[in-house]
Amino acid sequence: MTRHKPLGKLLFWVLTTGFLLTLALMGYWMFPYMSDVFSEDRGWFLFMGLAVLLLIGLNGAIAVFIYRDASRMGMNTWLWMTAVIYMPNLIGLLIYFVVRQQHKRDSGVSAKEEYCPHCGHLIRTGE
Repeated sequence: MTRHKPLGKLLFWVLTTGFLLTLALMGYWMFPYMSDVFSEDRGWFLFMGLAVLLLIGLNGAIAVFIYRDASRMGMNTWLWMTAVIYMPNLIGLLIYFVVRQQHKRDSGVSAKEEYCPHCGHLIRTGE
């Protein structure tokens, strides 16, 4: 499992860098026409800016949740973050929860061991 983590991390950063470069190029291409957008209606521009910031914040919160939860479950954190962030319409998040349930079921936890439901650490081992 540890062999795949650098690959997942590399894939995440390559896709993120490509996405940010694409946004920068689109901004550079649209810059000469921004005066037309500002002159017409500033309220529309403010609304769209806030909507974009909300989407970015939501994706960031989901990414942090997936990173923490996947690491607690012993799954490949970077690969799951990449899948969840870059799959459209929250399909990646739905796939993550299905695989997470399957992973939890197949982990082979014995009935004698008790784990904390919040952090996943071993509380006690019954014999």
